[in-house]
Amino acid sequence: MTKFTLKEIALAGLIAALYTVLGLAFLPISIYIWQVRVAEALTVLPFVTRAAIPGLFVGCLAVNAFGGMGWQDIVFGPLITLVAAILTHRASGISHRTTAVALAPLPPVLLNAFGVSLYLAPILGMNYWFAVQMIALGQAVACYVLGIPLILLLRNRIASLVRR
Repeated sequence: MTKFTLKEIALAGLIAALYTVLGLAFLPISIYIWQVRVAEALTVLPFVTRAAIPGLFVGCLAVNAFGGMGWQDIVFGPLITLVAAILTHRASGISHRTTAVALAPLPPVLLNAFGVSLYLAPILGMNYWFAVQMIALGQAVACYVLGIPLILLLRNRIASLVRR
């Protein structure tokens, strides 16, 4: 993997800041089992640029630090986001672009649903499978309803910005 350019580092910082602002602005609906974390719409951005990968990690870390769900959420939440971001970036290499855009939100939806539920369900004293369903539903809204239009709107703009 090649080194990040200065433009990519700046873009990663912007994405981290935007994720943090959106996460904190919508904090009441961004935590617990019944959540639609609006900031998670940004988790599709690694499909457009690899600069989003560290930006999402840092943004998630910042929001989870203020979320009040404990050390598990501060440690494991950003790691799950990091892995999902890497997988989303890899989806951008799929040759059939329409299929790839539809697949881009899948890693954040599935990894958050199954991974976050592993630690959040016991913290909240809830059934694991119920937690999986609730988190998957919120993630699907954030990533598909908000994220897909975001990809379609930004993919050419961000790609040309980073290439300049």
